[in-house]
Amino acid sequence: MGKPEPLCAVLFDIDGTLIDTVDLIVKALDYTYRKHLGIALPRDEIRRLIGLPLKAQMHYLDDRVSGDVPHQRMEADEVAYYAANRHLERVIPEAVQAVQTAYRKGYAVGLVTSKNREELMLSWRKLGLESFVDTVVTADDTERHKPNPDPVQKALERLQIAPERAIYIGDTVFDISCGRAAGVQVAAVAWGAHLPEDLRATQPDYYFETPADLLEWVEQLPVIEDHAKAKEDDFGIGTERAARIGAATGGDTG
Repeated sequence: MGKPEPLCAVLFDIDGTLIDTVDLIVKALDYTYRKHLGIALPRDEIRRLIGLPLKAQMHYLDDRVSGDVPHQRMEADEVAYYAANRHLERVIPEAVQAVQTAYRKGYAVGLVTSKNREELMLSWRKLGLESFVDTVVTADDTERHKPNPDPVQKALERLQIAPERAIYIGDTVFDISCGRAAGVQVAAVAWGAHLPEDLRATQPDYYFETPADLLEWVEQLPVIEDHAKAKEDDFGIGTERAARIGAATGGDTG
C-alpha cells in the first residue's frame, strides 16, 4: 500500500461539535411533538434525531399519527422555540479554537451542518468564525442530506480538495456515515448528541473524548503552506477574502 495522502482540509459539524445545543434541540423537538402531535418521546430517542435536517425531524412521527401532519407549522414552531431559548446554547471554546488553529496552520476549513440557513443564522455570530472558514454547507445547499455523502462532497467541490486529503469531524452517526460515504477520513466527538456506544460502533478513524483532545490533535498537525479556496462566496464569508484566497492559488472566485 502506498503512503496515504497528507491532509489539507478539515471539515467540522456544528451542533454538538462546536456548540453545545443538545439540550436545547431536545427541548425544542419535544415541545413541537407534544404541541402538534400529542406525542412525548424518550429523551434518548429524540437525541438520536439530532444531526438530521429539520424537515426530516418533522416527518419522523408521520407513521404514528393519523390524518394530515402540519409539517410547516411544526417547523416554524420548532425554530421559534429555539430562537426564544438560544441563551441555552454554549459555545465549546476548545472546539472553536481547533477550527481557528486548523485555518492558521494553512488547512482549508469547512463547516458542514444539517441546519438550514435560517437555523444557522441564529448561532452564526456566536461562533465568531467568519475569518476562519472557507466554506459553509447547510441543508439548503444539497438535495440529499446526512447520512448521504452530498453535504461533504459539496464542501470538497467548493474547496477543490480530493476526498483522501480531507477529514470530517462530528458528533453523530449521521456525520460519520456522511463523511465515510464521501471518501474522507472521519472523527467522532464524545460530547455531542449521540451516545458514545453508538459512535464507537461506527469505528471512526479518530475518536475524541474531550474538546481538549480535539484541540491537541489539531495542534499536532503539520503546518502547510498552500491554502485552498472557496469556489464561491457561498455563505457570506466575504468577497474580499475569497478574492485574496483565489489570487494566492491562481484560481478564480466565481
